[in-house]
Amino acid sequence: MSSKPSRRDFVKGLVGGLVVGGVAGVGGSEVFRTLTAAPAPVKEPVPTTPIKAGIQAFLTGGGAIWGKPTSQGAILAIEEINERGGILGRKIEYVVKTETTPEETVREYRSLVLDEKIDFFVGLISSSNTPAVAPVAEELQKLTFFVDGCTDFLYESVVPDPRFSFRITNIQSADGIAAAIGAIKLLNLMEKPRVRIAHIHPDYAYGRNAHAHTQITFEKVLGKDRVEVVYESFPGLFRVSDFSPYITEIIANRPDILVSSLWGADVINFYKQALGFGLFDRMKFVSCIAHGASPAEAVKDFPDDHIAGVHSNYFFLYPDWAGYPKNKSFNENYFRRWGTYPDSPAEGAYVAVYMYKAAVEKAYELVGKWPEVDDIIKALEGTTFYGPAGPIHVRAGKPNKHQCYKDGIVGISRIDPRYGFSVLSDPVVIPISKITVPEGWEGVRDPKAGTLAYSWINETWREGRLPF
Repeated sequence: MSSKPSRRDFVKGLVGGLVVGGVAGVGGSEVFRTLTAAPAPVKEPVPTTPIKAGIQAFLTGGGAIWGKPTSQGAILAIEEINERGGILGRKIEYVVKTETTPEETVREYRSLVLDEKIDFFVGLISSSNTPAVAPVAEELQKLTFFVDGCTDFLYESVVPDPRFSFRITNIQSADGIAAAIGAIKLLNLMEKPRVRIAHIHPDYAYGRNAHAHTQITFEKVLGKDRVEVVYESFPGLFRVSDFSPYITEIIANRPDILVSSLWGADVINFYKQALGFGLFDRMKFVSCIAHGASPAEAVKDFPDDHIAGVHSNYFFLYPDWAGYPKNKSFNENYFRRWGTYPDSPAEGAYVAVYMYKAAVEKAYELVGKWPEVDDIIKALEGTTFYGPAGPIHVRAGKPNKHQCYKDGIVGISRIDPRYGFSVLSDPVVIPISKITVPEGWEGVRDPKAGTLAYSWINETWREGRLPF
């Protein structure tokens, strides 16, 4: 097993995979401070009316364990900004709507823009909903920050040249690739002559993508002849409550590892039922995402020594609080406000609001008046901000224009007595530049998986070697 990195290694890893454009840092009590050009000689007065934010996420049902932290992260950021006087003196008001099916989510989004007259939007979790809403954001010309909904298809095919939408989470392919690399490193799979793999993923964009990219990573790094797939299944998202038929089949096929991108209520139901069957004693569980949302609730009694995936994004203990005060203060403020620790969607929504603030302030300095939406967009593109998870870079060009990137993280599951639930330990930090298609790459999307990342791995990775 890999040794635990030092704090210096961790921060170095976070920075190593990013290309820095304009940089936002932190000073005093501010979360972001944008470095800008010299101020305009004369500035027009800033309007005094409040800014209005729209927030949308799962608040009920199987996805609420992701949606509730999303709304809480955004609200915390808004409250902090308002306590410090707002954005250039303008306070932020907000309206919260529920995310559900793509059709209903689009209707609610339209209502936020047309009826509530929001200035900017933060939200969405599902990989089915961001492709549905993104074209509407372009139509209505509304600045939109997707917290999640990480499908590669969003900016590769649905809206290949976005203007008004940005996505905070790491791209979906990076999630699957990071989980597979974490398993290879932390479970010492390079030392095994053959690895038997089982898969269970939700039957929609996210699950199919996770399956494709974990599998291609295993085959490329370990060698295709050393990987044997012994089982695959794709239960409907939030449509299965009894996973026992899947569990018994998985056990019967005797895999070495079980790879899963089940999330929300599905991963909770699965692992709790799997404990009763002794599944975790027979194989290693490789999760892309189980520790990504609300670990105090979602993985309270998750077994030790399995791969703890966090959507290749953020876990509240990292970067180390002692060496990275921004993460410490975020955790303290979030816990004080909500009585629990932040997770990946909470951090993403929190960052989105502060990115909006930093971009508005940067644009104001450049244009000398309250900026138009195009001014804010220009201030965002190609910029790197520093949030609780470390640096996050906003891509300015194709492919995946307006996708945000930060270094990935994966680790080992361990019950931590300090917190009373399973945490991610022994973190492996993966430079995002090593596991995602670089800006300007002109390959063709692979028809099998439908993503550029799949083609990029096939064409550029050397078989039998880790990419870093």
